[in-house]
Amino acid sequence: MIRFALASLAVCLASSPIAATQTMTVEESIVTDYRPVVGRIEASDTAMARSRLQGIVTQLGIDEGDTVKDGDVVAFIADDTIAPQINAIQSRIEGLTEQVTQQEADLARAKKLLADGFYPKARYDQEAAALNVMKSNRASAIEERRSLVARQGEGYVRAPADSRVTDVSVVEGSVVSPGQVIATLATLDGLVRLSLPERHLSYLSEGGEISIRLPARDDAIRMARIEKVYPALKDGAVVADAVVEGGLNALVGERADVLAPVGDRRAIILPQEYVTTRYGVDFVRVKIGDRYVDAPVVLAEPLVAKGVYEVLSGLRPGDVIALPGTKSS
Repeated sequence: MIRFALASLAVCLASSPIAATQTMTVEESIVTDYRPVVGRIEASDTAMARSRLQGIVTQLGIDEGDTVKDGDVVAFIADDTIAPQINAIQSRIEGLTEQVTQQEADLARAKKLLADGFYPKARYDQEAAALNVMKSNRASAIEERRSLVARQGEGYVRAPADSRVTDVSVVEGSVVSPGQVIATLATLDGLVRLSLPERHLSYLSEGGEISIRLPARDDAIRMARIEKVYPALKDGAVVADAVVEGGLNALVGERADVLAPVGDRRAIILPQEYVTTRYGVDFVRVKIGDRYVDAPVVLAEPLVAKGVYEVLSGLRPGDVIALPGTKSS
């Protein structure tokens, strides 16, 4: 069991007539017992960087665990068929431009001859229409080149959001198809998504606080505030988003113990500064008559609240204790 003092420490502070130091009268407090509920840390959102071209991965700039920013290039896909098409269209544009220039010059001379009555009007109209057709063909070729250049730019695979790379599915030199996943990304937005068994739904409420422990790392307790409880179950589990105080650097899918309350009881809670440890035994200075003595005590593991211990034996309500080093008068 993990214990957490919900009520304020019920202690009485007074000035001792025996020693000029701070003393404390021991009293019982209300303690809530918690039971760890196994959950999982999930990314609040998962994004996939996909290829939009069929080609070869010529550049791969990420690896698992890397952090990327929105818009960063994570890979480049080269389609060897696009560059020859662009070159062919560029040559066609240059040829059409030469034809348009020549046709405009011929039409200018024909216009002078037409004004002097030495050029047929029907022939002039035919050449003017041919010039318009050439200009339209050139404009069409320019737009086709722009389309191919834009398609070539689709070879750059960019991160869709600030995120951490959780999986890379290709290596440099891989042949990929349109829509193929290049990398899987877990977004970094300050949220932690928890997945808990359905029976523990009553412990979760939007705006409420929960305690989280990562057993694979340490026994430190972290407080989190529930931002959202999702209305649909996922594989028999309730999913909730939480914001952890100070942030949480955990692996996606890592186990997390969510501390669920199971009941209240009375216990003696002692601030840690009143405890000294010698040769593996814990002592507290207790007032007996007109003097202080070091009395051995048995302490439980530290509570969720930092800096306090639960006293299992060695003290009773009403005892007066003092800080270590207090001398009897």
